[in-house]
Amino acid sequence: FPVTIEVTNEEVKEGSLKRPAIFFIKGLDVFSSPSKSEGGYAGLGRIAESIEGSRLYGWDQKDEILKEIKKVHRDYPVILVGHSLGGDTAVEVADELDSLKENFRGVDLLVTIDAIGFSHDIIPQNVKKHLNVFGESSLFLNDGPHVARREEKTNVRNILSPLDHTDIDDDREIQYEIVDLIQKTLKKT
Repeated sequence: FPVTIEVTNEEVKEGSLKRPAIFFIKGLDVFSSPSKSEGGYAGLGRIAESIEGSRLYGWDQKDEILKEIKKVHRDYPVILVGHSLGGDTAVEVADELDSLKENFRGVDLLVTIDAIGFSHDIIPQNVKKHLNVFGESSLFLNDGPHVARREEKTNVRNILSPLDHTDIDDDREIQYEIVDLIQKTLKKT
């Protein structure tokens, strides 16, 4: 007798996933690595691989990231880490979540690594902790130090790095800072 297997494309209900939302967002991948498996943001990808349950997205996937965040139960943390244009996207996601439409969804940790936009210097009030790493030698590529919209709600830490735009995510000290902050954020839940 033939066996019939029913396949359903059931959509995950909004707010039903009980796990952290951890998103790494890479920038425009124009810089190439000697390894075919790694793009220009290899350091960011390696950090993402070291964090269980994290997902790696491109800078142009803001809508997909927002859709995935909405699936996660509000009791679980939202962590956004972006490099270059991905840093700008991470701030844009946080900005969009900081709205009545999104019920002012909190972002537990926002990390930007040499974000390149000039209009993302103010971090929205829904972000609890923000780490901004930017290179002193890539003035035309980065947007410099960030400030909190409301200092009583958001802790902002800026790190000025001597490394250039393409090497900053490969730095062991920067990687340590990011992984340590993610682990501390996850332990609070």
